[in-house]
Amino acid sequence: MPIFAWQSSVPHPIQKVFEWHTRAGAFERLNAPWRPVSVIRSSDSIQSGNEVAIKLPVIGKFGIPWVLKHTEYDPPNLFRDEQVSGPFKSWRHSHQFVSESDNSTRLIDHIEYKLPLGGDIVAPLVNRELTRLFKHRHKTLARDLELHARWGDKPRKTVLIAGASGFIGRALSAFLSTAGHTVLHLVRRSPNKPNELFWDPASGILDPQVFNCVDVVINLCGENIAGGRWTPQRKKLIESSRVDPTSLLANVVADLKSPPEVFINASGAGFYGDTESRIVDETSGSGDDFLARVSLAWEGALAPLNSSPCRVAQLRIGMVLNGAGGALAKMLPAFICGLGGKIGSGDQYISWIALTDLLGIFEHAIYNAEVSGPINAVAPNPVTNADFTKALGKVLKRPTIIPVPAAILRMALGELSQLLLASNRIVPTKLIDSGYRFTLPKIEEALESEIG
Repeated sequence: MPIFAWQSSVPHPIQKVFEWHTRAGAFERLNAPWRPVSVIRSSDSIQSGNEVAIKLPVIGKFGIPWVLKHTEYDPPNLFRDEQVSGPFKSWRHSHQFVSESDNSTRLIDHIEYKLPLGGDIVAPLVNRELTRLFKHRHKTLARDLELHARWGDKPRKTVLIAGASGFIGRALSAFLSTAGHTVLHLVRRSPNKPNELFWDPASGILDPQVFNCVDVVINLCGENIAGGRWTPQRKKLIESSRVDPTSLLANVVADLKSPPEVFINASGAGFYGDTESRIVDETSGSGDDFLARVSLAWEGALAPLNSSPCRVAQLRIGMVLNGAGGALAKMLPAFICGLGGKIGSGDQYISWIALTDLLGIFEHAIYNAEVSGPINAVAPNPVTNADFTKALGKVLKRPTIIPVPAAILRMALGELSQLLLASNRIVPTKLIDSGYRFTLPKIEEALESEIG
């Protein structure tokens, strides 16, 4: 029977490390960005007898169902799960926690498995993939615990998220849940989970009672700006999908007698337009292109909160790096095949942010009273497209010698090409001044971490 084991030390007390694993969102945070698993059903509990059904991706939407049952639970030392049905002949995974000191825990993952049809001959390939997976999982856990520890002595919050089904929303929900916060979702369909609350921004429907006992509102609503050519109809949708929900939320919250403490609104680094090689921060004015106008209207929809005691933060988010979604996920196939290269001249700047740090910035904004008004949610080291391309090729160990001429890009994408050709050299001055410490401030280490 093949056996796999991976272990590492985490600089946190055993109770904290074990409790993190017991919370909703833990499985999602440990998901592999290069092969994200979808949860079909889960009780959000690792206690004995509970099951989780997941789907392992194979090609596109096709996947293999896998049902696991938790068979042993001994806090804070161990929990174990075993396969009920799925791709293996058998699977037994022991999650062990050993206290090394008051502030250090050794995490040990021990797996015994059998492959079907005498497939144990390929066990070395399986173990290589498991090594990649658990190396990523342990690093993710360590970074998340470090970010959570910054606010570990503060009371946990009830957070209401609009736009939780998107790429960032799903990750943020899991991140905040594993920190011990209570996370609620606004949904546009009939709620089918205890943490879901209904609204319909298209019809202006939002019951003020959904904000009862809510400490923090986070608004992530917005149509994907890279989802298709910017036709007049799509441009209208991109703007209305941001402005209309924001306006509804702001108006309802402004009328509350006891509003939430904080309102965090997503905005875009495109606010500044094409900055060329000029460095800009939160004191700089807006640009005059399409994305700049959308961002200006988006933030302007928060005006009803100007006279509210609710603190408002507008996170101007740059290019979010993670292998499971966003622009990077769309780039990866070409780069993995060795077909990547610089775009246009390659001199245009990219203001990026690792997903891990973006999640940390949201929690920073929840607790830090200095975080208000416009906040550039970008890493402190913007890079040119040429340097980004070089770093991605190095991380993937692939050549990056096939450039994409600007003229061809404009012909293929139309106005949408400005996403790739415009220069955004933005720095997070207010974020740094408020005391946020980046965990992944350099592009190469960020790509290495977020690709896995």
